[in-house]
Amino acid sequence: MSIVSRQFLIFVVVCAALVPAPPATAQSPVNIANPKVDLAVVPFANNTGQSAAHALLMPRLEFLLEQQGLNLVGSDVLRPLLRENRVRSRGWIGKHGANLIGANTGTRYLLLGSWDVLRTEGNPEIGVSLRVLDLQNMVLVQAISVAGTGEDSVSWLDLGRVTDLESLADAVLERAVSQLLPIPDYSEVTLSWRGCNHVAVVPLDNFSATENAGDITTNILLSGLLSAGYFVVEPGFVRELGLAREVLNRGGVDRGSAQAILDSLGACQVITGDVQRFDPGRGQPTVSVPHFAAGLRASSTRNGALYLMRELESSGNDNDGIFQLGRVHAITPLIADNVDRFIADLLEANRKDIIHGPKNR
Repeated sequence: MSIVSRQFLIFVVVCAALVPAPPATAQSPVNIANPKVDLAVVPFANNTGQSAAHALLMPRLEFLLEQQGLNLVGSDVLRPLLRENRVRSRGWIGKHGANLIGANTGTRYLLLGSWDVLRTEGNPEIGVSLRVLDLQNMVLVQAISVAGTGEDSVSWLDLGRVTDLESLADAVLERAVSQLLPIPDYSEVTLSWRGCNHVAVVPLDNFSATENAGDITTNILLSGLLSAGYFVVEPGFVRELGLAREVLNRGGVDRGSAQAILDSLGACQVITGDVQRFDPGRGQPTVSVPHFAAGLRASSTRNGALYLMRELESSGNDNDGIFQLGRVHAITPLIADNVDRFIADLLEANRKDIIHGPKNR
């Protein structure tokens, strides 16, 4: 190497050594907080038995919500945060997980829910349940269950049938979003009566041949109770309380768990029960209708007294008229009708408490 080349190389090395190194930066924790976030979407439960449900429905739902002007933190964005902090969420959320999401997103509201029904053969059917948790007050302020089938828009001339699953998904989710929004403030949630209106729902047991039928019916029951004016505890809070006590209640509740629900969550009554039959319509709608049967119970958390018990059963063709008008094709509205009959009896029982006293409940 020539003297000139060696001198030039030494000059380059010296200059490089004199350049200051950039300051070290500390690793910041995962944080996706955004003061403009309106709603964080917690990963949904998939009760359909169809792995394609999430890919078909979640992008459409989040798109429709954004079209309404909401700034979202999507479910796929939340998954790593929940996984890193070992928060298990299957459509429900505990207080620990809810506070974690709120701290990391800056949102006031969580959207929870489930894909309940996805039937692709014969008469296509889609059913979803959605509810909104207010993180500021830790209360549910909205809950809906919506479904649709390809037969819903058929005229008496047998026109208008929907056979395309994507078109049906768009129609069902558009209706769901229209019912979900606007999100009411907690102060705007009007109670239909005064008295023991604070209710916890224990996940229903399932004795039917359909997987997840208990959870699907539980979600529809939650929607009905909130619509009727009850203050309903987020079921994830009930589950979290049970895990802390090393008890997993389903279909029923022991005396210690009932007392814990009263003491920790403030619910003065608890709803339990089981699903005995859950059969969506299978095949052509002219010959196949949904069937549902369940038993629901209401008891006091103050003394464990059972004060309402109902056996419910119906089929989609119970009210068939001429040309099958009045037939129910989707199982979600069939369940909702049964649940509403139970809630009407529950409201009556609670109103009697107001007039005649709670009978030691």
